[in-house]
Amino acid sequence: MNRPRRLICAVLLFAFVAVVPAFAQTPTTVILVRHAERAGEPNERDPELSEAGKARAQTLAHVLGEINVTTIYATPFLRTEHTAQPLADLLGIEVTTTPVGGSHVQELAETLKSDHQGEVVVVVGHSNTIPPIVNALGAGPFENLTEQEYDDLFVVTLTADGRATVLRLRYGTPTP
Repeated sequence: MNRPRRLICAVLLFAFVAVVPAFAQTPTTVILVRHAERAGEPNERDPELSEAGKARAQTLAHVLGEINVTTIYATPFLRTEHTAQPLADLLGIEVTTTPVGGSHVQELAETLKSDHQGEVVVVVGHSNTIPPIVNALGAGPFENLTEQEYDDLFVVTLTADGRATVLRLRYGTPTP
């Protein structure tokens, strides 16, 4: 092999070795929120969002609308679906329905780790499902949210080497 060819091969090999690990190291970002404020009676099983909840759902779409979200998961309840829908509409993607509680928390965490590497994913759940999912991703421990907390936004970063970090933020109108 002549010298120019060896040089080109060496440069290409160096570029491959330098660039491929960078792509393999792209972290996965999982953003988890509780559904927005609900309407109806406290014991109502599947209520709609209140006016404040609809406003919070719009705020969520505004906050997350430009961060390249690829997938949105929500539980099969109106309040979670309607919290996720403005963002889904803005991005032109479908909301994926995920079951609630029990072994489904661990299953969703495993899916987020294995099927969404390098992506940005949003999960809309409940006061008693969002913290367990954060914990199952390895970024806890967190206790369940109170019934009055609607403004929490958890950003979990999963690295290629299995580490998880969490940033707990607030969005929209503060809840008491």
